[in-house]
Amino acid sequence: MANEQEDPIEKKPKAAKAKAEPKPKAEKPAVKAAAPKGAVKKARPRKIKPVFEGPEVRAVAKWIRTAPRKLRLVADMVRGKKASEAVTLLDFTNKRAARTLNKVIKSAIANAENNHELDTNKLVVSQLYVDQGPMFKRYLPKSRGRATPVLKYGSHITVVVRQRQEGI
Repeated sequence: MANEQEDPIEKKPKAAKAKAEPKPKAEKPAVKAAAPKGAVKKARPRKIKPVFEGPEVRAVAKWIRTAPRKLRLVADMVRGKKASEAVTLLDFTNKRAARTLNKVIKSAIANAENNHELDTNKLVVSQLYVDQGPMFKRYLPKSRGRATPVLKYGSHITVVVRQRQEGI
């Protein structure tokens, strides 16, 4: 065969791949030198907890027909504030849950004043928590004979006020 053509199906030998050299490993940073024996570690600044004096006065509202999630939104705004400031803040808060919390805080202030003879100007809302109360289970009729559960949440509110120590 004088006229030989290359077969298009026949594969040409590929060039041998050059082996890649392994990358040199990065050196690890030097280990920190240990502090000398006599050295003192720096202490992290701690949160200063408020110092209270006198008894803690509680007020509890149970079986409130408002979801705890809604009450906790408002409770987070007033926790840790002065009691008088908390009442003022709740008076101007545009939430239904604010009215309920306002009543409980006012009740705690009245308990402190009448039962424990504490100064109402020094009172602080030291603890305020909302626990889940009873849950009413109802059903909503849907199409094709089905029913969807409706859960109506209730709450229990606990407010603890304490008298803040003078000078702090």
